[in-house]
Parts: sequence; C-alpha cells; structure tokens
Amino acid sequence: MSEDGTRRRSAGLSRSQFLRLAALAPGAMLAPRAARGGAIALTRPGLDLQPGGIDFSPATGAARQRIPSACWQCVTRCAIVGYVEDGRVVKIEGQPEMLSTGGTICARGQAGINQVYNPDRVLHPLKREGRRGEGKWARISWDEALELLVNGGEIAGRPVKGLATLRAEGRPERFMFHYGRTVGSDATILLQHFLPRYGTATIGSHDSICMMAGGVGSQLTGDSAGVADYRAAKVILNFGSSELEAGVNHVPRARGCVEALARGARLYTFDVRLSNTAARSTAWIPVKPGTDLAVVLAMCKVLLDHDLHDAGFIRDHTNVTVGELKAHLAPYSTGWAERISGVPAARLTELALEFGRSRPGMCISARGAFMHANGVQTQRAIDMLRIISGNVSSTGTSVPRPRWRPPFPTPTLERPSRSLDILGGEAGAYAIPSQDVTHQIARMIDRGPERPDLYLVYCHNPVYSNGDCRANARLYADEEKVPFLVSVDVAMSETTELADLVLPDATYLERWTLEGKTSPAGVPEYYLRQPMHAPLEEARGFVDVACDLARRLGMDLGFSSAEEFVRAACDSTPGVREAGGFEYMRSRGIWHDREARPVEYRRGRATIRSRELEEKGFSDIAGWMPVPGHEAMADDELILTTFKVPVQTQSRTQGCKWLTELHHENPAWLNPRTAAERNIRDGDRILVRSSIGAMETHARVTEGIHPRAIAISHSAGHWAWGEYASGRRSAVHQAEDDGKNRWWTRHGSHPNLVIPNVGDPIAGSMCWMDTVVRVERVGEG
Repeated sequence: MSEDGTRRRSAGLSRSQFLRLAALAPGAMLAPRAARGGAIALTRPGLDLQPGGIDFSPATGAARQRIPSACWQCVTRCAIVGYVEDGRVVKIEGQPEMLSTGGTICARGQAGINQVYNPDRVLHPLKREGRRGEGKWARISWDEALELLVNGGEIAGRPVKGLATLRAEGRPERFMFHYGRTVGSDATILLQHFLPRYGTATIGSHDSICMMAGGVGSQLTGDSAGVADYRAAKVILNFGSSELEAGVNHVPRARGCVEALARGARLYTFDVRLSNTAARSTAWIPVKPGTDLAVVLAMCKVLLDHDLHDAGFIRDHTNVTVGELKAHLAPYSTGWAERISGVPAARLTELALEFGRSRPGMCISARGAFMHANGVQTQRAIDMLRIISGNVSSTGTSVPRPRWRPPFPTPTLERPSRSLDILGGEAGAYAIPSQDVTHQIARMIDRGPERPDLYLVYCHNPVYSNGDCRANARLYADEEKVPFLVSVDVAMSETTELADLVLPDATYLERWTLEGKTSPAGVPEYYLRQPMHAPLEEARGFVDVACDLARRLGMDLGFSSAEEFVRAACDSTPGVREAGGFEYMRSRGIWHDREARPVEYRRGRATIRSRELEEKGFSDIAGWMPVPGHEAMADDELILTTFKVPVQTQSRTQGCKWLTELHHENPAWLNPRTAAERNIRDGDRILVRSSIGAMETHARVTEGIHPRAIAISHSAGHWAWGEYASGRRSAVHQAEDDGKNRWWTRHGSHPNLVIPNVGDPIAGSMCWMDTVVRVERVGEG
C-alpha cells in the first residue's frame, strides 16, 4: 500500500476498523474497497483473491497500472513489478515469474519509490558559482550543460577543457570516467560503445572497495572455486558473509540458505560479530578480525590428518599431490590456530570433522573474511578447504548464461584507447593488480604528474565511499589538481557538492536497461528495466545523455537512445524474439525457457599452487600471512571492522526515508569486557581514533562481538545527500508534506573517516577490516 494511500484510508476509518483491516493483511489488501456507512468491504463482490501481479487503489478500488521492471537498490537487481496511480509510483513488489527470487523482494527494493520522490533530488543541470563546496549554483539548460561538457568554457572565472578539446589535442585519455555501478546494457553502451569510440581507457570502477580480494583469490584457484548451490548441502561453513541480510545476490542466496536450514542443513558462521546471519546459524563462532586464514588452514590440516580428503579429485584435477598438501599444512595445527584466532582448538577439530563427514557441503565467504591484507590468501585457503573435502562444484561451461544478442557491433578502433597511469596505484605496490586499484585514484592524482583535465563521476560517491574521507574531500576540492569535475547524480552527495557541473540523472525506475541472471538452478532469465514514468522535470538517464554527447562529437554509435538499444536486442535475441520480442518484454518483463531443466554443476580444474604468487614472493599454496600491525597491537588497541545492514545499500539508499527511518545511526559495537576496561556504558559517546584521525559515535555494548574488535556499520554518517540521510537539506531541497514526520535527529558517524586507503599487497583490494584504533569515553549519550 502506498504511503499516500495509507493516509487516505486511515482518515476514513475508525481506529478499531483500521486495526481490523490491518490485521487481515496482506490478503485483505489485495483488493480493498473504501468503507461505506461504517461497514468494511474487504473484497469487491465476485472478485477472487489473486496470486500476485495485480494491485488496487485503497481509495477508489480501481486497478493500478502494472509495469514490470528491474530493481537497482543493490547489485542483485531483482526483477520487480511497479504499480502506478495518477502518474505516480505507489508500490513495488517482486516479479512473480522470476525463478531466482520466487517473486519476493527485500525492504530496499520496496523503498525504491523514495529514490524517485526524494525531496533532495537533483532535477535540473547545475553549474557551480563561487568556490567549490560553497553551495552556490546556477540552474542552466541541458544545451548549456552539454555545450560546456563538449567544448569547455568557464567555471567561476576559470577556463575548463571539454571533450572535443581533449580529442582535438590528441589526449582523449585525459577524460576520466569513474563509475560506482553501471549494469546490464547501461554498462555495454557506456563501456563498450561510447568510451572506446571517444578514445579513453581512463576508466575507474569501484571494484577495489567492494569484493576484489575474494575475486582475485578465486581466479587464482581456477574454475572449481565453487558456486552457492544450496540444493543438497548438509553442512555450510560461512566465513564473514552476511548471507541472510546483505550478501551479494541477496534474495536468491538468502532464500536458498533458508530453504537449506529448513531441510535440516547446519550452518556455522565464523564472524567477529553476531550478525543476523550468525544469529540464525546453527552456531556462531567468534573469530578475531583478520584470522579467518588461520582457522581455514587448520581445518584443511584436520581433513588430511583424518583421511577425509578427496584423494581422487586432488590427484586428477589439481596441480598438487596429497603429500605436498600434508607437508605444507603440517605447521597449521588447531592449537596454533587457537593462539592466533581465539577459536578453541577442540571446536575447530569438531567442525572440520563434521564438515568432512557430511557431504555434500558448502563454503561461503565475503568481505568479513577477505577484505584484509591477507584476503587473497584467505579466499584461496577457503577454496582449498572446499577442494580437499571434495565439495567442489563449478559453473564451468555446463551452466548457460543469459546472452542478449548484441544488436549493434562494438567499434573497431584504429588504435587502442589510452589510459592515464593513475588506475593501478603506485608502480610495483601490488603483486597481481588484475583489476584497477581505484580507491587509490585520489592519491595518484594528488601526487601527479598525470592528472585528468575532465573527471566525470557517475553513480559513485568517492569522497564518502573510499577510506580517508577528509583527504578525498581535499583532493576533489582542489581546482589545480582536478580542473573540471562533473557529477552525474540523483542527489547532492558528498562528491557532487564539490562538482563544477551537475547533471541530473534518471533514477533506475525511469530508464531502459537490459538485464540477465542465472537462477540458482542454472536457468538463464532475461528481463528488462523500463520506466514507470518519464524522468521527473529535467532529469535524464545518462546513457541517453552519452548518446547525445556522441552525436555532438560526431561519433556514430549506431543507435540514438537506450530504448532503441533495448528494443533491438529484445527483437533479435533467440527465445525472447520468438516469445514476442520487445512488446512481450514490455508486457511481461521477464522471459526464461520454461522447459529448461535444472543444471547439475560439474567439477572443474583447480589450481591450488600458484607459481605466479611464488614468483612475487608469496606462498604458492595458501599459507599463513599475518595482517601488518595486528601482531604488535597494544593491549588497549582494537581492530575496527565495518559491516552492512539489511535495510541500506552502501552509501546509496540513505535518501530513502522508509529505510533511513529504520537505520539512521550506527553505534559502535563493543564487547562488555572491552567496554568495562574503558569505563564505557551502553549509549555513551565515544571517540574512535586511528592513525589518520578521529570520529565520534555512540557505544552499543553487547556480547555479540569479539573482545578485540569494534564494529561500525558504514551505512550511515552522511554529511550531505539531503535531509533524510544527513539532517541537512541540500541546495536543491524541495518542500515535502511528509518531511515533518522525520522524528529522528541522529544520523550516525561515518567509519571511513578513520580508515586509511590501504590496499592488500597481492591484489590491491581495500583493507576495510584491518584498521587499528583506540577508543575512549567522552561523555554520556
């Protein structure tokens, strides 16, 4: 039910009537009719309850307009159905036909409405006046904005170069495109068509602050790194994943995990914190931050010592022998692991034996385990545990992937696009920077000499999202080092407030995009994102803006809009084409082969020994690697870790009022023993100090955290992004009727203020979970 609809309905009912109606939800809300004469008609006469995919106005009883689309509140990107009433999106629910989700959707997906109607949304192009960050803007037309972006001009009295100018100078690589998320056909159009044709490869992503260490670790292991296949698992070992609350591919994996538990599977979660996932697990095993590697190495040794290894698979499908593994793992006893991790040796042995004897089993992992300085080796060890035990499955070539047929050829370039040498961090700093180390971009620009003349940020907030926020803000505010900063955004983020030119982006509910996923059973699903209505006022989807820029630059992309690209792909992709192509997808939203059978995952080749790592001075087989600074910690120092929450997504959803009402502050979790040593009580104000600065927050004293850790969610603590996120109205704030209902006054404190931008020595991935801090009480809450 929409928020506006709720108000209208409740205004016409007595309290007792309203409570009676609400108690019958959700079935009663499928087709409610307004009360007449004091009676409540729960359904229209003769109307049966519907299985989903239909909705009615609670005020008039009329059917709402149904529009299938795709979520983008997190990277999972579930297929959804939106409902429009009087030209306004009023409700979002899961797509009933999607195999991956079963028609379910999380709270974040339902709150996507708030992205569209955020009172602090940017709706017009803006040009900076005055100093950067001063908050003075001039509203300009799209023609003026694109003319400035293409041909340059003046910003606050300073000349800036445009896209055409850089091409004319033969230096297109001095245009930097830095994105946080671009997905589906948006990514295809921008990264494979527009930017290559323009000629720049100075393209920054967000990978190094996300899951990069785990990805590199599994890439080094080969195609038997494994998939999350819960269908038959008896024992699941979870290393640092918020599987049931905020994991990657959240809804499908959470459903699979819950179904496995209901079937009798046992879930053991190793984590520094009693997360929702740990609380739902068979057991939570607290572990000191950065020591998952020791735990896993010891469990591998237990399997070998008790002949619970898959000797045949190791012999035939890996590049090591059982004897080599035994020799390598000999030092890693459970007693040794206990001294490092704090997990009792007997418990480690017990769990390893249970895992080895209960096939099939699963190992899952995420940031809590591998976003450390030893993260790549940790993920390699987790993969090795899976391989040794014989619990190996792989997507390999046996699992079909959704492959939209490219409707337009990618460009054939006369010469490869060039890149400024600022994407990989300092030369030689990382052994295998297979992906760009983009959290180091600000540092590289700061030190020079290579710097972009035009820096465009799209769907990203690097000032807030990277570590050392204060240093980031200083860099992006420096007109000498970043001469022309352009931000494409839906609201005034911490980075956007420092921009010279702001282009108002369409929200994901106002754009065209192709999407594709493979269900947990291995069935490809094709679906699309389509607008619920036209973008508000002057907002424009950036893919369409890129098409306009290409035309102004004399570049022929072969298509003129995102919709044209989507239409052509739907009409040419096998399966989708035969079902009815674009018109079918507009109506239904999703297509999959209804006769496709579930895929049985196969075993692939595993690379346990890495000669590449050995040549770079690291253990060729995953071995112990301490986190720098942890072994020499003083008794009064703690390790700061961060975590995700179920109702927010990184830095991108705090402008959603429904979500921020649920999670708007982020107290620091402290163990009672740790708190008592510092005279800290629950709710007290505390100061968290690291080597780069300090932040103030409130204490949450709980047994649900390891005594040597302090944990703070990174999904709060904005100082921009609008009234709901930060308590501060932006320069573009518009009055909203519901604004008076914001009852909360705290907005948290951002832990990235005190986390330095440090990359792990192998991949360069951000070490989010390693910062050593001191904590002290500064007053009552």
